Amino acid sequence: MRRFTFGLIACGLLGLAPAPASAQAPDWASTIIAQRSFDFGTVARGSKVRHTFKLVNTTPQSIHIATWQTKCGCTEVRVGSQDVPPGTQTTVEAVIDTTKFEGYKASGLTLVIDKPTFANIDLNLTCFIRGDLTLNPGLVDFGVVTRTSKPMVALNLTYAGGQPDWAITKMETIDSHVTAKLQEVGRSPGGQVQYVLSATLNPSVPGGFFKDAITLHTNDPKSPTIPVSVVANVQSSVVVSPSVINLGQVKPGTEVKKTLIVRSSQPFKLTDLKSTRPELTTVTAAIADDKPKTLHTVVVSFKAPAELGPFSAWFEIGTDLKDETPTKLTAYAVVTP
Repeated sequence: MRRFTFGLIACGLLGLAPAPASAQAPDWASTIIAQRSFDFGTVARGSKVRHTFKLVNTTPQSIHIATWQTKCGCTEVRVGSQDVPPGTQTTVEAVIDTTKFEGYKASGLTLVIDKPTFANIDLNLTCFIRGDLTLNPGLVDFGVVTRTSKPMVALNLTYAGGQPDWAITKMETIDSHVTAKLQEVGRSPGGQVQYVLSATLNPSVPGGFFKDAITLHTNDPKSPTIPVSVVANVQSSVVVSPSVINLGQVKPGTEVKKTLIVRSSQPFKLTDLKSTRPELTTVTAAIADDKPKTLHTVVVSFKAPAELGPFSAWFEIGTDLKDETPTKLTAYAVVTP
């Protein structure tokens, strides 16, 4: 289960709280996060815009994120995992709530890392918040849902900028898991326009924490696009424990086995077990003769390659449950002399 933590620290409208004083960051810290800043561009007031920074452990040692400090009380932080073994990665997601602000806004956070050595890493976010454009609620949040429930969320978008012909000309999403519809519900001679944005989560969505974005394109050349964040916590009917295959430190040629428990509330059969790397295989009996049951045991075997350093692979478990996509797990190890 991923650990969620939210930090709130008050700040001024445009100012940034200073990061903790520290010595210059070590060389390894400059390589683990390629992107350190992100600009959302122009957004509607009330929007909750989010961006995910990726932290990749390129070092031969484990990284531990001790804590983090936001640079504004408008910012929330979600860290995928605070412990990052060699060759693996985690995500740092930051969300800015624009409800109380207008104009240019700068925020972000400071990651405080205490292993392998101490380091502070600044992650910065900026946007321009339009006071004449409001979004309520501030994002498409489907909440906790099942994959096949097809939930729908509606948002109200109001433009009051005075441009008589202001309009949204088209919409687009990152992928096909979200279907969005837009309806104009009101327009005044003074240039106020009201829209209802409806979004539906399709059954094709994968399990786990899902993120997307709807981009609204307008005929305003000064602000041609408006981003709308989309989130959902998609519950799968299949649960695998552990959710990550940690193989530890292994010498070349050594074999390590791990046991996985696959559960569901209804009887099912295993239909497919496969890995993206030949070093990681399954020693489970032939699944063709398996009988439907609510709990299955899968044993995977890892034979460490001759190449030293971090190792990672995907392991996929398929079932015969209707409309249930295969469950993917990450396996990682460090091959040591």
